[in-house]
Amino acid sequence: MLKLPLSKSPLEPNLALASKDISEPKVYIETFGCQMNILDSELVQNQLTDLGYLAVKNPEDANIVLFNTCSVRDLSEQKVLSRLGIIKQRKDNGENVIVGVLGCMAERTNTDILKKHPFIDLLAGPSKLHQVPHLLQNLRAEQQTNPLFSTSTTQVALSNFRTRKGKSSEVSKMDDLEILDASRLSATEFRSKQAYIRITRGCNKFCSFCVVPRTRGPEVHRSPNAIVDEAKRLVDSGVMEITLLGQTINHYNFINENQETNFANLLYRIHEEVPQLQRLRFLTSHPRDFSDEALDVMASSKRICKYLHIPAQSGSDDVLRRMNRGYTTEIYMNLIERARKRMPNISILGDMIVGFPGESDADFEASLELLRKVRYKNIFVFKYSPRPDTIAYKKELEQIPVPVKRERNRRMLEVQHEISLAHHEEMIGQNLSVLVEGVAKINPNADSDLITILKPVTRLTSRTEGDHIVSFSGPKSLIGQMVEVKITRATSLSLTGELVS
Repeated sequence: MLKLPLSKSPLEPNLALASKDISEPKVYIETFGCQMNILDSELVQNQLTDLGYLAVKNPEDANIVLFNTCSVRDLSEQKVLSRLGIIKQRKDNGENVIVGVLGCMAERTNTDILKKHPFIDLLAGPSKLHQVPHLLQNLRAEQQTNPLFSTSTTQVALSNFRTRKGKSSEVSKMDDLEILDASRLSATEFRSKQAYIRITRGCNKFCSFCVVPRTRGPEVHRSPNAIVDEAKRLVDSGVMEITLLGQTINHYNFINENQETNFANLLYRIHEEVPQLQRLRFLTSHPRDFSDEALDVMASSKRICKYLHIPAQSGSDDVLRRMNRGYTTEIYMNLIERARKRMPNISILGDMIVGFPGESDADFEASLELLRKVRYKNIFVFKYSPRPDTIAYKKELEQIPVPVKRERNRRMLEVQHEISLAHHEEMIGQNLSVLVEGVAKINPNADSDLITILKPVTRLTSRTEGDHIVSFSGPKSLIGQMVEVKITRATSLSLTGELVS
């Protein structure tokens, strides 16, 4: 852990604000990016809550503001910089507030971010998040001795994956990750009865557009015993659906003195050893090396969701080669066909990048054709964003103009809209089992003819095992329960149904 002394003198300290009680730590965490970041924020919050920190919902109410960041796209980083500008104003006004940058952006920028934003008090990379409580303790100790907090020692905990320093100590064991994940208590309340479990961290693929290997480091895998134990604790606390997380999750492989556990073995163990678990799903899978063994376990295990998030990124073999993805469209389609042969009703979710350097009109049309062949349930479409330290960025390949990227993005979403709508319309009339997640954000008021004094209902949102979003009217008491719903209407994004029982 580094300690960097930096000057952070406010322009005109407001003594009233500066002297505000700092003995009660109130923390606000804002999360950017993927499900892995959502889990990281949850685990950091759990650690802080155990130490007496109070979680607040608004940054204005917090004297500790932490941004858990994403570096996959430039837009995500720009949002963080905008939030930092707001916090700087609070500091300039003399308010006693600690600001921390966590996650991928902290690791990618290293201490360079402090040159333009010296008011940042804390930096912690994804593999060092278990140190956040200690770093905050150091900062709060300085606050106690310096009420104005005009100068402080910036707390820094990074792995330097970008520069490959300390590589041997980072990849040799999983202890740091276990410390963070094991901090989750069985008493944690999961109102929607859903939870994440990380089984692997990092990535060895080095796709030419991706910063993940440089922010989360090489692949490191958790012990299967630790994963199964955590699943049992979560189920004992009331969790009904668990999603396993990993950047390239199907490459999970844990070797100890006695045995080797691959991804298929792990899925089978969780399914068989945690029988009370109603649903088990996972993401994100890499198209290369997804084994028949894993597909067979999915097909034969009733409580494993028939669902695959399997990014293609492009439908052009030339683009895939420049992306360093390690497969062709033929290999990709072979996987889709093997999965559908075993599980005809499996839902496929995909990721696509438009406007990758050198992408021709023919390359883009090939991507649209892949959408039509796969017939995804849905896709995430990203306009290519150059990321520093990646191969595509360093090679300075021919960039696609921004207007072309926008147009290709629009056209791809339009094609997928038609596919998703047709897919959803085929489900009208079916009775589906759904897990109720909460009150619908859009039109939360239920149909007026269903509202009674004795049984007040609202608009609820739920999810099928295939990740289809279904809204229906029912009492709030159903949140966190599995119910049966008959599908009555469909759009390209979601389904509407009626409660069967």
